[in-house]
Amino acid sequence: MSQIKKVNHIAILVENIENALPFWQDQLGLTLDHIEDVPSQASKVAFLPVGEGEVELVEPTDPESGLAKYLEKRGEGMHHLCFQVDDIEAML
Repeated sequence: MSQIKKVNHIAILVENIENALPFWQDQLGLTLDHIEDVPSQASKVAFLPVGEGEVELVEPTDPESGLAKYLEKRGEGMHHLCFQVDDIEAML
């Protein structure tokens, strides 16, 4: 039987990464690893390592994207949780 090995990352959808970072860094003590543009997802992502996983702050870069529409409808907050598993096919 396949098992979940760990939480790989938690993605938090934000309106603006630069405005969101101080909370994660100053209040929670996380360190920014890097920010990356992800054109295929019409977003940019800030990576903040936590233990063996990461918090990813995701900012939509296209107002017509699915991410931007999700943000408009639901506001900032958790977008998805990603688990690392030993056999993805078996888990599905």
